[in-house]
Amino acid sequence: MVGITRFNITDRVRGAGAWRFEDSRKHWPAANALYRQIFTGLGMLLMPGEETIDCTLKEFEAGYDYQLGIDVILRPVAGGEGTLQEKFLFTDFNTVTIEHCQDWLTLPLEPGDFFKLKANYYFVGYDPTGCLQFDPWVLLDWPRLQRVTAQHRIEWHLRGNYKDKARASFMYVKMDELPEDVCVDSSWKRRAEGKAKLDQQLTYLDVEEK
Repeated sequence: MVGITRFNITDRVRGAGAWRFEDSRKHWPAANALYRQIFTGLGMLLMPGEETIDCTLKEFEAGYDYQLGIDVILRPVAGGEGTLQEKFLFTDFNTVTIEHCQDWLTLPLEPGDFFKLKANYYFVGYDPTGCLQFDPWVLLDWPRLQRVTAQHRIEWHLRGNYKDKARASFMYVKMDELPEDVCVDSSWKRRAEGKAKLDQQLTYLDVEEK
């Protein structure tokens, strides 16, 4: 058993949007390292080791991601498993986005992950500069986000995606509009904590000088 398990589709993805899959794979090591940092900070140290399970597209559709919306399995040292879906984006929109319908131009509509996702966590990370680091990023508690959505505390927006001949629609919300109680961890939370520690150190030095 390892701490992080991923699934890799061995079929070659073709078409205008194929670059997204290749770019996403390049970011797996950075994402794995970040997940370990996050869960260590939460007191949920992940088991050592990482693995990637190769599978065909047909096997993939019959398994975790297609049925449940799962990209990654996380295993804490204390036991149990957590599941996660991730989205890596390469723009500067700074929004959390999730698929609304797989093809919103064809009836009947096929509901997307906004309705069907069963993962414990949802990660969104941006790398607009291609430096293989995420900023901004956020790890969301998906069941809690569902509850907050039902309470109308998040103003989701609906939009279609036509880039690279895509036909899906998606829901989105600006990251800075997310309630803090749905964010397990985030880049802005890290910055705020870093600033608070720096201010504390500067205050201590100022007192020492006096």
